[in-house]
Amino acid sequence: MLRAKGVPTAWQVVYNDSGMGHCWTRVPLTRQEAGSRSHRSHLMIRSDLATGRISGIRLDG
Repeated sequence: MLRAKGVPTAWQVVYNDSGMGHCWTRVPLTRQEAGSRSHRSHLMIRSDLATGRISGIRLDG
C-alpha cells in the first residue's frame, strides 16, 4: 500500500437512499493534515441498481 499527502486515512460507506432505479451512498473521507489535525469531506455516490455501476459522484455539503 502506498501513502501520499492528501490520501484518505479512513472512510466509511453509509446507505443514504434509493429510488427511480438508483441507490445513493454517503462516503465520509478523513485525511490527516499537518500535526494531529484531520479534515473530513463527504461524497455522495449514485449507483445504478440494475447494473451496480457508479453513475454519479458529487461532494456532499
